[in-house]
Amino acid sequence: MTRQTIYQHFGEDEKAFVDKAKDIQRQVEDYYSLQLTDFLNPRQLQVMRTVLGQSFLQTFSSGDFFKSEYARLLIAPDHYVFASEDFEISLIEIVYHSKFNQLTHAQIMGSLINKLGIERQIFGDILVGDGRAQFFVKANMAAYFINTIKKIGRVGVTLKEVPFHEQLQLSAKAQEQDILVSSMRLDAILATSLKISRSTALKLIEAEKVKVNYATVSKPALELVLGDMLSIRGFGRLTLTRDKGFSKSGKHKLIIDRIAH
Repeated sequence: MTRQTIYQHFGEDEKAFVDKAKDIQRQVEDYYSLQLTDFLNPRQLQVMRTVLGQSFLQTFSSGDFFKSEYARLLIAPDHYVFASEDFEISLIEIVYHSKFNQLTHAQIMGSLINKLGIERQIFGDILVGDGRAQFFVKANMAAYFINTIKKIGRVGVTLKEVPFHEQLQLSAKAQEQDILVSSMRLDAILATSLKISRSTALKLIEAEKVKVNYATVSKPALELVLGDMLSIRGFGRLTLTRDKGFSKSGKHKLIIDRIAH
């Protein structure tokens, strides 16, 4: 299958990532070697696996072994025998005085990206529970994180590597919600789902606080489809799960799954 044929199955903004997947495929096939990606979001994992699914290569996602949303993908020739350590991932615990402080996902994310100046694909999920916090990181970066991060916000912290069986098990329960919208436009669904005005929804989009399938969007008129997942900073997430047809007034009757912030 040619790249032009493959491109037809993906959005315009995903072509560069499709090219990356094809280049990885070529490297594994040409050199018969193992390739390991950065941490990928679920959409990137789907694209990568769809492209590589046209080959005879093996793929393994770390998210299938260490429950997580962001994951590293192993791409291997057919002779490869799987070993979980080949994911080269470390689990880091953030130790702090939780009696007086409660670290948030946003605070941790800000420290990892803004203070250290690293890119998002260097680390995976950030797990935050009652008085505890952890995150996944590339194994070769673990020591740097441990030795560098001494504060998150105003909270003094100590980082340490912990075994995977100590991973925090978090369960975010989605709530079903029926909505009635005049169109499948992003701004319309945002306003109705979050119970905010259309102008407020527009401001969220303009401020780059809205992602669709993990990609930041800037077009209020973007047409959504079933299965699309929206992340709205400060509000949480919602997924368009079911279409119940049209109301008598011609509006879309949808069911969404929403996880509040």
